[in-house]
Amino acid sequence: MTTRRQMLSASLAAGAALALPARFARAASKIQIGSVLAGTTIAAELMPKYLKEAGIDAEVLSFPNITQRMQALASGDVQIGYGSVNGAILLASRGLKLSILANACEGGGLMVGKPEIKGLPDLKGRKVAVQPGSLTQAALQWKLKSLGLTDAVELLFLDVNNMPVALQKGQVDAILPFEPYATLARMNGFGHDIWYPYDTPMGRTNVVFVASSDFVAREPALAREVVRAHVRATQELQKDNSAAVDAIVKSLNLPREVAIESLKNTFFVPDTTEKFEKSIIAVGQTMLETGMVTRLPDWSTFIDRRFV
Repeated sequence: MTTRRQMLSASLAAGAALALPARFARAASKIQIGSVLAGTTIAAELMPKYLKEAGIDAEVLSFPNITQRMQALASGDVQIGYGSVNGAILLASRGLKLSILANACEGGGLMVGKPEIKGLPDLKGRKVAVQPGSLTQAALQWKLKSLGLTDAVELLFLDVNNMPVALQKGQVDAILPFEPYATLARMNGFGHDIWYPYDTPMGRTNVVFVASSDFVAREPALAREVVRAHVRATQELQKDNSAAVDAIVKSLNLPREVAIESLKNTFFVPDTTEKFEKSIIAVGQTMLETGMVTRLPDWSTFIDRRFV
């Protein structure tokens, strides 16, 4: 005669037997990670080995620019990836369903300029190159406003890779690119360090780990495993950033010594604290104040720290 206890034990055993193949079946599926081959996002290249340990097959897809990468996330072509926090805010403010899940890489900004420019007040009446729509543009506009120099400095919009040559040729008096181009300009003698743009409410916030909101809602357990792999990959880079050096040399065709030096101003940070959340909101507020966006995303859904 079968007792109630025996029936319950048999049911639980059968459930466990069904759950186990379902877990390992995930290895047959793929998750796509959106990235670009650059030092700041190189954690993407390290993630597949950690995801494989969890029975997840990962494919890293590189995109030519932040807009295409974020649109691929929002459309579901890739489920998760790396991008600048301002790019994520911009697209989320336009209605694309994105969620920031973790911090990734901070810093990377540096103003380099002519020897006679000792500090930001010396920029009065001069030209400064910045990348349009970037965090550095937002930081510089905020800082110039705080110094009463908004109308006294001319901003020239250039891609970061064109800034060192513009400084060398005297087309601008200073440049504010992301690394490694600031270090490239300095090491070639085109200018000297003037300002690290970290003394604004935005701090050093830069690259974040972001996902499609629909993916997170549909696959929370998988999202947790992917975030865990991201954290492990980022911690690996904290101990040894040689993979980032290799990526910069390969993708940007720059000297190894420039890559090594530039990473002294690039900080791999997996910590996703309340301070990190506040810095993201500060980025959005600064973008709103400087006219880079006309509305802000819903912070309660845009920032999702529960997986870290």
